[in-house]
Amino acid sequence: MPQNRFIISSWIVISFCLIASCSEGAIDMDWKYDSLRRLALVAGVSYPMNTRPFSQEEIAGILQEIDKNKGASKWTEHLELLLKRLKQENSARIFLTATNAAVDGLSLFNNYGQRYQQGLNLSANMTMSGKYYDICPQVKVNQDNVTTDLKYGYLNYSRWHISLQAGRIPHWWGPGQSGAWLLTTNAPAFDQLRITNRQAQSLPWLGRLKYDFLLGRLSSQRINYNGKEKEEKPEFIGLRFDCTPSRYMELGIGEVCMLSGLDDRLGLKDYLQAIFPSSNTTVDETTHGPLTNRIASLDVTFKIPTNYRLLKGAEIYWEYGGEDCNPNSLGFQFLSAPANLFGLYLDTGTTDMRLEYAEDEDDEVVWYTHHNFTDGYRHKGLIPGHHMNGKTWWLKTTHPISPRQIGVLEAEMINEKLSGISLGCLDSWKLKWQQDGTGNAVTGVEWSWGIK
Repeated sequence: MPQNRFIISSWIVISFCLIASCSEGAIDMDWKYDSLRRLALVAGVSYPMNTRPFSQEEIAGILQEIDKNKGASKWTEHLELLLKRLKQENSARIFLTATNAAVDGLSLFNNYGQRYQQGLNLSANMTMSGKYYDICPQVKVNQDNVTTDLKYGYLNYSRWHISLQAGRIPHWWGPGQSGAWLLTTNAPAFDQLRITNRQAQSLPWLGRLKYDFLLGRLSSQRINYNGKEKEEKPEFIGLRFDCTPSRYMELGIGEVCMLSGLDDRLGLKDYLQAIFPSSNTTVDETTHGPLTNRIASLDVTFKIPTNYRLLKGAEIYWEYGGEDCNPNSLGFQFLSAPANLFGLYLDTGTTDMRLEYAEDEDDEVVWYTHHNFTDGYRHKGLIPGHHMNGKTWWLKTTHPISPRQIGVLEAEMINEKLSGISLGCLDSWKLKWQQDGTGNAVTGVEWSWGIK
């Protein structure tokens, strides 16, 4: 009989926004992205919103389009305050966090892979941005020791329409807010090289297009091949395209791949074959390598900006993923072990609600695992994609208690499953209160608990 286990954590988040010049580096994915996505929907802005992070240049451009589309229209007081706060946000911030964890090794979902020890945990994060850099050093204090780490940080160089970045970059690929199949902030950011466009470019038929190309390394793990075993940091390669054919639709397609060169060094041909597999690639990999573990996904988002009294905007979205690419009976590469994520978002201008359902069950394939890569698709023990395994329902709703106070309720129910065997359910809940203070200070208190 499963034992009841209660996980209770609470933390106080105090954010001070310091004066700094606007940068071209990417911003961290906090409240700003949610607010920007919300305002862009209500204003009917046509821009790819499902490939993050955004640069400050992108943020400024989207805000200009929101202002242009909004015109002289009067929004609700809450939306007007969100827009004003986004415009006033500066690029340098300090986040002071106190977290009380009831169990050892607690890791909250989509929290950059941060783990907590039992008892009180203190952390200080400082984001610093410039034209050629974006870094977030972190100091963590618990009952045993004091540690320092780089939560994320990278160098940035932009020329013409291309941006080249190198370092630890946090990503989120897909329309889901509780998770996505390929890349999220569930695991720590890893070392990588990123090539993307500075702003989405307009193309015939496709509308505005944004691309992301990544090349990096995950944490070390054991790799087995034909009875041989070695310890290695797998190579990582990823590619995503995101476009908006109209203001009412956004389409995305992406693929990530872990690969190991066995006894040989990887060459350009190996990287191209990994990301663009041919009909016989899977067979070739079983004989002479390189070893690969591919995951791909497609997503579509329907956006419905409205001017109804009780509904200002709505979104319906779907992400379809496959845990590997294998040839079908016709010889074409096809996604195996399919997974689905469905989402619905409603915004009244004051209260908003997001509901998501995700399922990655398969009787033969366990998602994010691989027979050659012993740890599977993981970085430092955590999945860079969706945090759950099985089925999950997720609900989040926010409501302004007053013009400067916001209440948040978040609930998730996960039915974990492994090789067709149910591991039981985990219900988690989160309550949050947040208030804007004087100047740029924000104070919040959050309670999280779960029952298994």
